[in-house]
Amino acid sequence: MKIAATLTCVGAAAHATVIAPRDAHPIPVPPSKPGDAVVVPKNFVGFGIESAFLNNFDNDFSENLVSALAARMSAPPVMRIGGTSGDYFLFDAHQKEDKVCFKGKCDSHDASYLLGPSFFDGYKRFKDAKFIVQAPLGNPINVTNTLAFVTRAWENLDAGKRVQAIALGNEVEFIYKAGAKAYVDAALSLQESIVKKLGLQGDAAKIFEAGNTASGTVTGNKLYQVKEILNANINKNGRISTTAEHWYQISGVHPWTDHTMQSQMINHTAITKRFGPYTPSIKATHDRKLDYAITEDSAVLGGAEIHFSDGFGYTLWAVDFNLAAMARGVARVTNLAGRPNAKRVFWTPDNTGGKPSPGPQVRAPFPAAMFVADFVGKGEPSAVKEIKTGGDLTSAYAMYDNKSGKLQRVALVNMRLYNGTASAKRERMTFQVNVGTGVKEVKVRRLRADKGVAAMGYDFGGPTSNVSWAGEQWSHGVDFGKGHFRSGKVEEKVVKVKNGVASVVVPDSEAVMLLV
Repeated sequence: MKIAATLTCVGAAAHATVIAPRDAHPIPVPPSKPGDAVVVPKNFVGFGIESAFLNNFDNDFSENLVSALAARMSAPPVMRIGGTSGDYFLFDAHQKEDKVCFKGKCDSHDASYLLGPSFFDGYKRFKDAKFIVQAPLGNPINVTNTLAFVTRAWENLDAGKRVQAIALGNEVEFIYKAGAKAYVDAALSLQESIVKKLGLQGDAAKIFEAGNTASGTVTGNKLYQVKEILNANINKNGRISTTAEHWYQISGVHPWTDHTMQSQMINHTAITKRFGPYTPSIKATHDRKLDYAITEDSAVLGGAEIHFSDGFGYTLWAVDFNLAAMARGVARVTNLAGRPNAKRVFWTPDNTGGKPSPGPQVRAPFPAAMFVADFVGKGEPSAVKEIKTGGDLTSAYAMYDNKSGKLQRVALVNMRLYNGTASAKRERMTFQVNVGTGVKEVKVRRLRADKGVAAMGYDFGGPTSNVSWAGEQWSHGVDFGKGHFRSGKVEEKVVKVKNGVASVVVPDSEAVMLLV
């Protein structure tokens, strides 16, 4: 598929972008854990499925992908089953179909669905994962209907053993527009009903997730956020475990060009500045000793061609966004699996999505989740520290063993845009990474695509559009989502350390990980 027409090369960066030097670029990594390093939960990375489309993901292909992620983690990844459709479900115990659309734009998130008992079979999948169950909120709440929904999901999740949280609604400020108190009053009433129905007692009742406020609340729509929900005393019963918000990097209509991608998407400064409006809610959550999660995230929100919204540029964005989030105390990110016809997803589960890509397919961003999981690591708890690089188009992060303080891994992201369908040569940067005088050598693994940001992954773009992490690829057509190594083993390069410094070359539009 030709991509050059939609990804027009207009230069390496946007106006006013700070570009780091290409050669001998210093990365001053502290050789042992600094005091402000952030401990990262072992279940940091997970996936999110739009509520109404759970059964589309009820297949071995999707399970293989989730299991491939889980195998790299020492805690079950979290599957968030939630979204707009989840607040407007109705249940009919006699309905044979898993779901019937009865209102709105069917086959989308923005519709109302009548569920039958077979819908809940989807919660029996993904045995290696835990779930967030969204309790239909509505305004007013149909309590009988919501309890029927939550109870069936709970039972199919091993009587609650595989439930990470019960979410009290989705983008609740659009449902309870009168203010945070209106939402809190409704949510607490529903919470009480759920606690009684499920017989939750003591710590078992501390399982609720509050908010899931929309990305727009932090970009100027003047509605309330998690901080206001906490101030309205959502946790007065001590049953909240997590607060949650959503994140979309770019929204509205844009000229979808390389320039847009470089200046607004694969741009570390653009990503980190956007954390500013989220910071009060993160702090308010931490002040109450609760977890803060981003449960819905994407580089784009509507309008972008699939070449832009689901190619390797998204992969690089996902890596930097996830690592920046964990370094700021976000406990969990659930990356989008979404729904079959969405353009901004990590994979499509079946062939119901239609054009421009019928599926089933692993999409280019999927390996980003594997990169992030490997950076968190297995075993003992680890702690992350973001390292300043002095440029908009580069980022660096160090991961330490939280107990010993020993440096374990360093992630480097070179976001300088390379479009393999354009004529420009792929340049590269040399990073001088301080790893400590006691280190003799490091192993370097690469997240790369030969086509750079134009790569769409094998299933979408064919053999010339591959994306790999440490030589491993995931594909529906080749390995049914189980993963395979191009050379039969992990691909890595040993780099000798001289005077405590590892010199690592990173081509444009590539991320690497150093294993110390």
